[in-house]
Amino acid sequence: MSRKEKERLPVMNLEVTDVKIYPFDTTGVGGNVKAVATIRINDILEIKDIKILYSNKGYFIQMPTRKSRTGEFIPIVNPLSKELYLHIRRKILDEYKRIMEKYNEKSSSNA
Repeated sequence: MSRKEKERLPVMNLEVTDVKIYPFDTTGVGGNVKAVATIRINDILEIKDIKILYSNKGYFIQMPTRKSRTGEFIPIVNPLSKELYLHIRRKILDEYKRIMEKYNEKSSSNA
């Protein structure tokens, strides 16, 4: 079983059961945010405002944060298990890739 296949499996009975992607690209204004995601875990917990970012190392996610009075960003949601974080990341990036492929197919067929 590949690493990606393992990351798609539930972790400690927790599984991402739904992913919604809201694409927008901030590259034009110097940003690296490609989309925002909302996930559901076991259809009982919803986490919003997970950012999908792109760097020279590839795509990654940033869990929701808030800005403190001192200007630093403090995590609001933080998976304490690396395996759970990898599971969440894999599910989000799989769905992002699927959505973007669908968008690109639609764009190329309209050209």
